Amino acid sequence: DRRSKICAAEGMHHHEDQLHLATHAPVTLAATLAKCSSHPPPTHRSNPPTMGVNYELVIYLSAWYLGNYYYNIFNKKAAKSSGGAEFAFTLATIQLVVGSLYALFLWAAPEARAKPKMTFSQVVALAPLGFFAAAAHAGAVFAMSAGAVSFGQVVKAAEPVFAAAVGYAVYGKSISNAKILCLLPIIGGIALASAKELDFAWGALIAACTANIASAFRGAENKRTMEDKELKAAVGGGANTYAITTLWATLMLVPMIFISGEYAKFDEFAAMWKADGKAGTAGNLQFNTLMSGLTFYLYNEVSTLALKSISGVTHSVANTAKRAIIIVGCAIAFGESMAPIKMAGCSIAIAGTFFYAIADDIADMVGGKKKKKA
Repeated sequence: DRRSKICAAEGMHHHEDQLHLATHAPVTLAATLAKCSSHPPPTHRSNPPTMGVNYELVIYLSAWYLGNYYYNIFNKKAAKSSGGAEFAFTLATIQLVVGSLYALFLWAAPEARAKPKMTFSQVVALAPLGFFAAAAHAGAVFAMSAGAVSFGQVVKAAEPVFAAAVGYAVYGKSISNAKILCLLPIIGGIALASAKELDFAWGALIAACTANIASAFRGAENKRTMEDKELKAAVGGGANTYAITTLWATLMLVPMIFISGEYAKFDEFAAMWKADGKAGTAGNLQFNTLMSGLTFYLYNEVSTLALKSISGVTHSVANTAKRAIIIVGCAIAFGESMAPIKMAGCSIAIAGTFFYAIADDIADMVGGKKKKKA
């Protein structure tokens, strides 16, 4: 009858409403959950506590020290085989050529190292860095060739002072008074370590001081270059920065072969190279020269990677502490004495480096305020 049809229709309508809710509610819920999941609530993550040790930097510094030690061994042997400082700039240039070839090989080898993507103006921007690198290398090689390794290391131990002076006068950067005080035992300790073997030579002194000034500018320029985000991205990292610097330094050091007069004796050098050393020497000139070039490039590349984590002056201080190790290592390699005064000087220098590293922390604890890290 009519009532039955009406009830049936109402029941069907009620059933359709339930079906509509059953089919659309899940869609609405899913959409709501999706929307919520696309904007998750902020989470507060905390990094696990550490002891404050930068293991990557420790590895870099260790490789830097070891590579520098072997470089000094190979470099001094090459100098002895060539008769001292007579062909110092030629040997220095060959060393940079070896490093340049190594850098080019890494760029050419498949998946070895990404090539820099730089414009011509960006490449030219690294030319000053290459100039200071060339001057620092040439000065150091001449100093170590003209005099004893210990004397050269004593003079170059003053590098932190040059770095601090250049940083303040040219780049407007300064270090705390506490760190300045810590420079004194570092330099004094190295001087004490080498005093017994001091072999003074004006040529070595001037060359080493020139290397110090150039190294100070190089460290500051390298730091400044890495702070340029656009240039840094184009270069592709610190390793490529040093590679391009080496290429520039090689080109800029070649004229010194002519200026110094070494080119006029090129026939003599070629004969000596072919004979693998000057007559009356231990020889092995070719091996020592090539290995000194390779180790020089490798330890400096690692040094460049470490520099991005520390300041230029701190870099120089670590370089100074390294000299204590080199003096002892070279003494063992070349049969030199290890007098107690030398060991005492090395200990003072290393202690000075340690206190330099924590000087500002100590000042913060004593003064109760945080100071800007140098």
